Amino acid sequence: MGNFKILGRAMILSFRKSRLAVRLWTVNILFSLFAVTPFFFLIMKHMSHSFSAEHTLQKLDIFWLADFIYRYMNVTPAVLGSALLAAVLYLLLSVFLNGGIIGCLNRQEAKTTLADFFHDCGLYFWRFFRLFLFSIPVYLIFIGIFYPLLKAFLEIFRRRAPTEWPAMIVSNLRFLVLVLLLTVVAMFFDYIKIGLVTGARKKVLKETWLTLKFMRRGFFKAWGLYLLAGLVFVALTFFYLEIVRLLPKNRPLLVLLVFLWQQFYVLCRQWSKVLFFATEIEFTRENMGKTG
Repeated sequence: MGNFKILGRAMILSFRKSRLAVRLWTVNILFSLFAVTPFFFLIMKHMSHSFSAEHTLQKLDIFWLADFIYRYMNVTPAVLGSALLAAVLYLLLSVFLNGGIIGCLNRQEAKTTLADFFHDCGLYFWRFFRLFLFSIPVYLIFIGIFYPLLKAFLEIFRRRAPTEWPAMIVSNLRFLVLVLLLTVVAMFFDYIKIGLVTGARKKVLKETWLTLKFMRRGFFKAWGLYLLAGLVFVALTFFYLEIVRLLPKNRPLLVLLVFLWQQFYVLCRQWSKVLFFATEIEFTRENMGKTG
């Protein structure tokens, strides 16, 4: 089966399990409120006594920002610590939710309950958490070793370029190479998660080896499918940005409309996350019996 057919089946699966995107959106909204509320009240407390508050509502006022930092210099470490804690908690939350997404996508039922979702979140959390810890040094190796090597390789072509245009193209390729490297790593760990769920296995290192064997013959097809799902996300993002650009923002009602459109985009982002896992599950089902 071609990648476009697999993508089509994955889109059907993601729409059948569309409640997953709504649940992810709800959890993310609740977490955002939990993380942002303390900072919001701190800023509002300062703005209520600040003469530059009016300017701040219109745009970021550099004098207000400097005054804010100076006034709360003593609590800056606590604020940074809170922000770091929120980031760590969000990563753990993502690991927790991934189990629910893949578990529900793997279920044969057309509809899964909220209890099913959180059951799968808890069931696979420890396996996914160990995989998350294992993935950290792998990402560091790719970013710290492989990317600099490729960057140095591209630099050779840039220096030998007879005109400016090839040099400019090579310079722009650096970011593209980094993104492509990250997609390879992210896709590989996604397939390990898929294997841990579909194969009901608990050993992360063993599943990593099995995934390497599974990807040996179908790597480029799997990667192409992953990039196709990524293009769907990019298309949604461009559509969202174009609508935002066209919407006027000088009236309160239209500001509310922009906010609702932003939330719809967040919901689409969550659906895109479901789509990525759905494409990988469909690819795994399609090729499970073809690899040894």
